[in-house]
Order: sequence, then C-alpha cells, then structure tokens
Amino acid sequence: MNKERNRIIANNIRKYLKETEMTQKQLAELIDIKPSTLSDYLNLRSNPSHGVIQKIADVFGIVKSDIDTTYKEDNDITTVYNQLTPPRQENVLTYAEGQLKEQNKVTSIDDYKDVNINLYAAAGLGTMNFDKENLIEQVRMHVTEVPNEYDLVARVTGDSMYPFFRDGEIIFIKEQHYLTENMIGLVEINGEAFLKKMYKEDDRLVLESLNKDKNENGKALYPKFYADELDDVRIIGKAI
Repeated sequence: MNKERNRIIANNIRKYLKETEMTQKQLAELIDIKPSTLSDYLNLRSNPSHGVIQKIADVFGIVKSDIDTTYKEDNDITTVYNQLTPPRQENVLTYAEGQLKEQNKVTSIDDYKDVNINLYAAAGLGTMNFDKENLIEQVRMHVTEVPNEYDLVARVTGDSMYPFFRDGEIIFIKEQHYLTENMIGLVEINGEAFLKKMYKEDDRLVLESLNKDKNENGKALYPKFYADELDDVRIIGKAI
C-alpha cells in the first residue's frame, strides 16, 4: 500500500467534499460503498481501487487525475524516463531517491478541530439521562467531517443501528423536539437516551433499529419497541 498516494487521494477527496459541502455519508451513498469504507480511505487504512476513484471523480464532475494526481504524474514520468539513456536514467533515479528522503522528513499538517462529545447514544440499551453542557470526552476531527451547524455530539454505543451507524462512531445532532416521519435521531425515554428510527403507530412511538440481523431461531436481534403516554418521552434531536 502506497501511503503517500493514499494521503494525496484522501486530501483531494476532503478538498472536494468541502468545496461541494457534501458529507462523507452522502458521497458513500452516491458511489455505492459503505460509509465505513470511505472513512477507511480518508484515514489511510485502505486504498480505493481505480474504479472507486473514477466514481468519486464522476460525482464531483472532475477527472480521475484530480483525485489521484499520481495517475497522470506516473504516466508522464514513465514516458520521459523511458526515453533516457541508461546513464541518465540512473541520474534520475538517484535524484528521485534523494527527493523521497527529503519528503519523508516533512510532516503534513491537516486542518483539524477539537469536538466535544456530550453523551453516549445507545444503539441498543439506553444510556442514563444527560446534560448537553457535560463534556464526556474530546476528540480531534478533520474539518470536513464536522458539519457547519449542530447542537450535540454523541458517540454511538452498540450495533443495533449498523450499518448506518457503527459502534463507536461519532454522530452530530441538530436539536429538534418534535417528530418527523421516519426520523432517525435521539430520544429520551424514562431517563434513558436512545438512537433509533422513530415514527408513530396507533398513538404509540415506535423505536426501530436499522440492524436486521437475526439469531439462530430466526428472531430479530434488535426488535422494535414502543413508548406511550405512560412513558416520559422527550425527543432530543435529529442525526445529521
């Protein structure tokens, strides 16, 4: 895996995400990959195929070499190098190796910001009552991963909302204290906070998980559950 090439690709994807005001999740959906896969590309944990790079370029209305600048550079360098005599090829190789050593001494500085996490959003069992002024932890995130407007930040705990939200993923919440159709967000029930898909059914609030996995008996691992007028219900906000 060429880490320098992956760094170039990741930085260029972030640049076009910022220019188009598109989220990582939106881009992942448009190119038909999981958000976690795109996150792996951006955090240099894996490298995208040429086909994926082409899809990303198509979304942004650019050419593939705008994302992977090494694509054009490799072709240009190879063309020139092959026209040189062997002694001159050796000179080029020696110079290039020296440049690589100098480059490796440089630490790239990306634009990051500190984000305060206010609560743990339970994708499964509920978490206890929270105060949005509380600071549970602080993380450093790239600016392209942080929305321009949000009110709360939560870390997902549990797998019931997989694959849309992964265990440990950081999510941003816009406060909204009323229900909209098929809303995915945070709700507090009897002092416990849940991250669920929510909708009304027969005057009851339905809380549904997105993970449709079943056990060996064919029963849902994360069945939907309900809240009614006997419960203390407070809609906190919508996941963005």
